[in-house]
Amino acid sequence: MFQSRRRRVFAGVMMGAALSVASVGCSSTRSAQVEESWLARVPEAQLGGVREAQSERRIAQDAVTRSDVALNDARRELEVAKRNEDAAKARLEAHEAALKAARATGQSDNITQAQSERKNAETSLNAAQAQVRYREQAIQTMEAQKELREAELAVADAKLDMAEYQALEANQDVRAQELSEADFSAATADAQRKVEESQRKLQSEQRSEQQARANWQRMRSQVQGYGGSGIESEQRNP
Repeated sequence: MFQSRRRRVFAGVMMGAALSVASVGCSSTRSAQVEESWLARVPEAQLGGVREAQSERRIAQDAVTRSDVALNDARRELEVAKRNEDAAKARLEAHEAALKAARATGQSDNITQAQSERKNAETSLNAAQAQVRYREQAIQTMEAQKELREAELAVADAKLDMAEYQALEANQDVRAQELSEADFSAATADAQRKVEESQRKLQSEQRSEQQARANWQRMRSQVQGYGGSGIESEQRNP
């Protein structure tokens, strides 16, 4: 009936107690842990907070899964961009050879046309390389996003532990007296701080991605006569 998951152990005490433990060189920190079996004696009517916390945790876990899928998509897009870059390099090499051949003919029209085609191929390569840099940055953004989702999941875990403790205490289970609400609060606060750190990191990566995308789009617009050049159009809205 209850969700089967491995309980996390939150070994935390308030700062004063931690300093006291360190000063005497011993380890008396209590762990904040509610066993699933203890909740079996709590009436369902008193488990509203627990059920709500369980639902929030499922949502957080789903968000982690979705971020992992998005990260894999970003990696595939990078592979496509790298293939485009390789193709653009090959085209440039071919046009350089064509220009060399045109110069050997001494015909100005042939040389002018070959120079124009080589220039276009070079511009296409620059755009393809910019696309690779954009996709690489997109992966860094997706990694930061996944890190944030995992931090949010840790918060959901901590809140669930707190809800289970409060349900146990409300049911006047004597085992709740062996636990400290401060430990659960400290664990939740620590998890929330990590969320805030992850949010700042994600925002920084998003700004870098926006800049890389703008640079790619600017260089792509400079390419003349793409036709079937193979330069990938944008497929994702970061």
